[in-house]
Amino acid sequence: MANPSFENTPIVINASQQITARLTPTNFPSWHAQFESLLLGYNLYGYVAGSYTCPPQPTTTDAAASTAYQLWFRQDKLILSAILTSVSPTVIPLIATSKTSHQAWTKLTKLYASRSRTCVMQLKEDLTLSQRGTRTITEYLHSIKTIVDELALIDAPLSQDDITLYVLHGLGSEYRDIVAPIRARESSLSFEELHDLLIGHEAYLRRLDSTAQSLVLIANTAQRRDSRASKPQNSQSSKNDSKSKPRQFKQYKYPTKWSVRKET
Repeated sequence: MANPSFENTPIVINASQQITARLTPTNFPSWHAQFESLLLGYNLYGYVAGSYTCPPQPTTTDAAASTAYQLWFRQDKLILSAILTSVSPTVIPLIATSKTSHQAWTKLTKLYASRSRTCVMQLKEDLTLSQRGTRTITEYLHSIKTIVDELALIDAPLSQDDITLYVLHGLGSEYRDIVAPIRARESSLSFEELHDLLIGHEAYLRRLDSTAQSLVLIANTAQRRDSRASKPQNSQSSKNDSKSKPRQFKQYKYPTKWSVRKET
């Protein structure tokens, strides 16, 4: 197939800025999706797919043939360089001997795509074990969505009903009042609709909790006030009585007759 480039200047791919995460043994699906989209956008995917093959190396002074070969060679090397730049240091030795971008792409696909089945099982187990715990609804749903997207990238997408069941399973007992109506629905909820419902219920639970705390505070304040009002005042009353009554003195009675001792 002819070179897809419409110009005689190769396209430079800045993989370090256009690929969000380097390839590791555990993130091949997301890396593959990003790099594939990048190449498709530049109309260069045929190089790694093997459909844009290298033109014969010219053996004569044919200028057109020489230009076509040089353009393909330079473009392929730039793609190979972008691949090497976008993988982690532990992965580079696995493709270091590749002469073309197609060779490097094929090696990576064989190395990591074969792990997809194991990855699917692991991701589904992660969904089964996911619990909201102390996280907010937004944080919890974000973690679920990340796993769901990973499954979609490796061609194992989940139905919307399955996603809903995984989400409801990990919500906790606080959300039982909304879980039952959602399960009883005859039509499926989109992820966005489910998100809005749970966010609304989370806000409702927070209002209930805030009201309950306010009532407890009011009750405690009233109880302390009543306790102080009903406290015995005996000791204080005694002190007040002693201050209000005048002091009484006992009258002394003098004898009317004096007895004289006779001397003998």
